Amino acid sequence: MPEEQISGASLGVLVRRQGAVVAALGLAAAASTQQALAAALAEAGDRTLFALPLPMGPGIATALRADGLEIVLLRPADSGATLLDFVAAVPFAFDIFEQILSDPYQGITVADHTGTMRYVSPVHEKFLGLPPGGGAGKPVEQVIRNSRLRAVVESGKAEIGQPLHFGNAVTRVVNRRPVRRDGQVIGAVGQVMFRDTEAVAQMAAEMQQLRTQLEFYRRELDGLRETRGAVAELVGDSPAMQRLRQEVQAVARLDVPVLVLGESGTGKELVVRAIHALGRPGQALVSLNLAAVPESLVESELFGHTAGAFTGSARQGRPGKFEMANAGTLFLDEVGDIPLDVQIKLLRVLEERVAERLGSHAAKPLSFRLVSATHRDIGALIDSGAFRHDLFYRISGVRLQVPPLRERLEDIPALLAHFVLQFCQRNGRPAPRIDADVAAWLADQPWPGNLRQLRHRIEEALVFSPPERLALAAFGRGGMLRAAPAPLPEAAAPARLKDHERSAALRTLAECGGNKKRAAERLGISRSYLYKLLG
Repeated sequence: MPEEQISGASLGVLVRRQGAVVAALGLAAAASTQQALAAALAEAGDRTLFALPLPMGPGIATALRADGLEIVLLRPADSGATLLDFVAAVPFAFDIFEQILSDPYQGITVADHTGTMRYVSPVHEKFLGLPPGGGAGKPVEQVIRNSRLRAVVESGKAEIGQPLHFGNAVTRVVNRRPVRRDGQVIGAVGQVMFRDTEAVAQMAAEMQQLRTQLEFYRRELDGLRETRGAVAELVGDSPAMQRLRQEVQAVARLDVPVLVLGESGTGKELVVRAIHALGRPGQALVSLNLAAVPESLVESELFGHTAGAFTGSARQGRPGKFEMANAGTLFLDEVGDIPLDVQIKLLRVLEERVAERLGSHAAKPLSFRLVSATHRDIGALIDSGAFRHDLFYRISGVRLQVPPLRERLEDIPALLAHFVLQFCQRNGRPAPRIDADVAAWLADQPWPGNLRQLRHRIEEALVFSPPERLALAAFGRGGMLRAAPAPLPEAAAPARLKDHERSAALRTLAECGGNKKRAAERLGISRSYLYKLLG
């Protein structure tokens, strides 16, 4: 390049012999640049590439030295180049490059876009038995037999953490990355780890084990969330409710018929919903209250009918509950009220798992989970001949007993909070503050209608309460509020001291909002003894 072209370019050339300037062209012609370059050369020592602070900003310089002669090529740093930014910002940048290239623990190989090896770091040359520079200019496969640098160049996809087998049972961990310029792959860089591969392998194994454990705990957490959501409406921590929830979880995923027993209003349908949600989520839950259907229509409701099967039948026919519940759950509520003639047909469906619509002779195979419920005494119905004993055995593979409210009065504070929250969410109202004496008063009342009656009384009180507070006075509408029962005369007092203790424990627990720890402290007894009284 002619001197006048160098002088006009954004670069400079400086030639020195024994420290004296022989020639200075372009950017190097300025005295300020020569002064900065002299300082940078002195600091660089034997390095050939170094940062250069130019008067107009950061720069970069390359020096060639031989027999007292120095030739330096310099230019401003390109602010768009990451490498030059790094060199300009870090005074020891080239020491980092030197350390990376001579790292005894990691070998580096560089191939161009043709798959020709351009560089092999010293530690890798030593490992491969090559003389210095012995791999440059050769196809990568000649230097490393099973090298994949050419494949990375061709695919443009990185390969990270891959094993590379060198023979003699020697395996190393390799990373291969494509190098791009202006969106085009111009080469590839390989990095080989030479030490502590056993530690890397162990770490990889531990990571895999952690992933396995994480997946296990994730499934467990999903199962807990599913279970908690399914049994969320089975409110209460009394021993009876804890036992019921455990039994529901135990039976829900098994293919056995379940008979739910309990008084009216105890929440048998909540148990059924929990069984279905845990056992057949995403499938249909089909219910039929046999006590609410006229006896003449029970068979049609269960089996369905074809068009014109009987007077008043649907014109297009209609599927029965068996068909609708296929693959899901069929809930027969008040199963003790099923007519005897229908019991025989129901028994056949349960035994053969097929059903025919009324007016049809085509039997359809079925697969459903049967859950039944009743408040009636099935044993007495069997003894009187009103219920077939063989059908009883078919529907009662497992029997679950739902406790009446009088046997779980310690759950009233939790039930109160649950019903209040449900009512407020359903009606878009903020949850009110509940006076402490409300739960205590509710625990002292008789509840022959069980949960259904309790919920009705709570919701009625909420209707006529201010939105910010639920007070005991709200339960007195129409003169229905009555004080706690007065103490009985001594002659009519309960015969057992334990009856007095249980009554006091229930009242105190209600006053403490269901908090058993506070109730035990107020009573001056241990929590274990409180549980004994409540059980």
